[in-house]
Amino acid sequence: MESVLAVVVLLCCCVVETQTESDFSAVPSEVDRLLRELTARVEKLESEGKPKVAFSTSLRVSEEHYHFGPFDEDTTVVYKKVTTNIGEAYNPETGVFTAPVGGAYYFTFTCNVGNSGVANAALLKNGVNMAAVYEYANPKSGIYHSGANGVTLVLVEGDKVNVVLWSGSSIFDNSRISMFSGYLLFPIDTK
Repeated sequence: MESVLAVVVLLCCCVVETQTESDFSAVPSEVDRLLRELTARVEKLESEGKPKVAFSTSLRVSEEHYHFGPFDEDTTVVYKKVTTNIGEAYNPETGVFTAPVGGAYYFTFTCNVGNSGVANAALLKNGVNMAAVYEYANPKSGIYHSGANGVTLVLVEGDKVNVVLWSGSSIFDNSRISMFSGYLLFPIDTK
């Protein structure tokens, strides 16, 4: 944006320099108009070219109460109900988000304690723990506890983000309480 504005300023300076002394009084208003017009065009072009990436999912499609886990090994949580998937970067078959462009992204996930009594999950970037949730409750009491976390990550194109449920824990859902969401804040040239 700065380089484009520098070009606009340079063009305006050229306009001023080419004006004669006799019509110099018209220059400031003409330059201002030209500058405003060119700036508006640049901003419009830049806003149209930005990639659009956002998704929001929950574990289950149906509203039936569902317990996911516990498992004997760490398990990727595959969120099946896709509410939003702008840019198609989230894969509901694998539970993995793949960054289509480099940039700063914000992710959040929630976990309600399932029938194991413990929800222990993490958000991973390329297999590395970036944020975690740990919550303990007694589901037999009829009161379900939940935890949530969020994180901003810088991703390069192709980076993978997913939620994993650690072995021995479980989460509960009824189509809207154990969720995974993310969106591109702004692109960054990561090359």
